[in-house]
Amino acid sequence: MKKSLVLFPVLSVALPGGAGIFTNAPDADSFVRANAPAANYGGAGSLSVSGSAATNSSGVMQGVADSFLRFNTGAMVTSFNSLYGSNNWVIGSAFLNVTEVTGQMNAIFDEGAGAFAIRWIANTNWTEGSGTPGSPGSTGITYGGESSLLNSATDANLGTFTNSNLNIAHSFPLALPTAFANSLYTSGDTCLFLMALDSATGLTFNSRSFGTASARPYLVVSAAPPPGVVSAGFSGPNLILTSTNANTNAMYLVLTTTNLSMPASQWIPILTNTPNANGIFILTVATPPAATYGEFFIIRSQ
Repeated sequence: MKKSLVLFPVLSVALPGGAGIFTNAPDADSFVRANAPAANYGGAGSLSVSGSAATNSSGVMQGVADSFLRFNTGAMVTSFNSLYGSNNWVIGSAFLNVTEVTGQMNAIFDEGAGAFAIRWIANTNWTEGSGTPGSPGSTGITYGGESSLLNSATDANLGTFTNSNLNIAHSFPLALPTAFANSLYTSGDTCLFLMALDSATGLTFNSRSFGTASARPYLVVSAAPPPGVVSAGFSGPNLILTSTNANTNAMYLVLTTTNLSMPASQWIPILTNTPNANGIFILTVATPPAATYGEFFIIRSQ
């Protein structure tokens, strides 16, 4: 008997120019210090991520410091919707761009290369404040209030990185766990939290209030139309699926079922693959009897 075939999602065509890129400026950022748990530094012009043993340029330890950044994705979502159609796009990558600086004139900023973590935090309810190193504020985010903003059950790790302790620009590639990705798709706030993992880490970088706009921190996100099937056919016992609009850094999964009403979470995974440099991948699916798998297929990113 001739086999029938149904594929999901439907055809998706690549747009000229490939992925779209949007640069999000923070609408709030600040650092907090363990040595001054009630002080706010939201107007400092710099942010600090410091381990307990890091020292300033004079060799004096200034204690643990963590940084918070908040970005509103409303303009980005509007831009991608305009490019690709409402909700007809997927995020391919996210980078946090910062400009590291050394030799700070104020003594509270530590220096030193070391590991640090970038995390997405679910809690967006904090105030930047306007305190400076010379005149710390009494309102806004503080180290004393940090624990109320962090939740290991909801927050997500976006990666571990190492700074250079040089005057240099960095572009840190962020992982895209579901919670973080969903916050980017939503037209609202998304927050990043940076903390030292090594006691000697002393990362200082320009904040959103720094005088030179190009040296401020940015969250740079790329997006493209979702991957879609452009051709399908049989070659002997194999089903050949050719797709496009795929992210070259992503892994894709083929799932199948005999019951189209079954939730996608219950479909059976049968194959994974990565696309080529042009964002195109060809999946060869051995087709067993319909009673084993069926003939409905989904391609999705992992």
